[in-house]
Amino acid sequence: MARKNTPENKRRHVIGKSEEHGRRFTTISIKNYRCLKDFTIDSLERVNLIGGKNNVGKTTLLEILFLLVGNTNISLILSINAFRGMEMFAGEAAAIRESLWSHLFHNLDSQANISIHGKLETGEQISTTLKELDRVSTILPFGGTPQVKADAGTSGGLAKALQLSYRDITNREYSVILQVGAKGINLPPSTAEPLFPGIFLSGRRRPSLQENAIRYGQLEMAKSLHYLLPVLQIIEPRLKQLSVIVGASGPMLYGDIGLPQMLPMAVMGDGLGGLASILLSISSAPGGVVLIDEIENGLHHSILMKVWQVIADAARRHNTQIFATTHSWECIVA
Repeated sequence: MARKNTPENKRRHVIGKSEEHGRRFTTISIKNYRCLKDFTIDSLERVNLIGGKNNVGKTTLLEILFLLVGNTNISLILSINAFRGMEMFAGEAAAIRESLWSHLFHNLDSQANISIHGKLETGEQISTTLKELDRVSTILPFGGTPQVKADAGTSGGLAKALQLSYRDITNREYSVILQVGAKGINLPPSTAEPLFPGIFLSGRRRPSLQENAIRYGQLEMAKSLHYLLPVLQIIEPRLKQLSVIVGASGPMLYGDIGLPQMLPMAVMGDGLGGLASILLSISSAPGGVVLIDEIENGLHHSILMKVWQVIADAARRHNTQIFATTHSWECIVA
């Protein structure tokens, strides 16, 4: 189910629900999003790796896919800002609006609508459009606790808004509006559920230790743990057992590497924790999409070929489509 970016779940970055049969993207077209004026990528496969120099749009492409997969949920605008480290907003409403969405438009031209279009292997199509509204004719009520506070004295606080319109596989079109005013940000609820699940693994941070523990528990309940331990032994051959243990820091994954007691996986290195996060995310998005920024982080080049093999196997096992970015030539070769 689509989630708002509330304090309880804003770090989860998960959208959608499980589907028995997935719908994979074959073509993505983008207009006027960040550095991509008019860009199409086709012949997409189950596993897709995007390489390139810094600041050419690799992470941007993942954001686009995240918005498209969760196109019924306008609160994802807050999530994609969080992926880039922008989580706290304060000041006047106009300044908050600038920080929230003005940088999403190509060359900062908010008069040119953002258009994202995806074609699926089934032949179905979905699309998302982002448009800045100069004037909002209907002021939506503020529900719940605003995630951001604006100065109470702001005048003309609702002069502009961001409208997200999306078209589903039945060609029906819906719209939701994100507003910023003196009371904060108004995040309207989604009017429909996303087509399929999507998970974004940011290059800045992987899922929390508690999130990995939850996903491990879900995999254990489904009796599907048998393949996880052998895969993680690629990085840590001494690993004999995995378990979720509730300690002083809450529930976390622990591993047995032959010491007198089990150790938190968090202290076993970024490579082991990173690969576990990737595999647990794939298992938590059956029939959906997993987006992995800077996939090579923490992984030694000598094991990258085996890592890609296990990711491909997990993607087939759970019918999940993978999009990843890298700066590493060794990762591309592998």
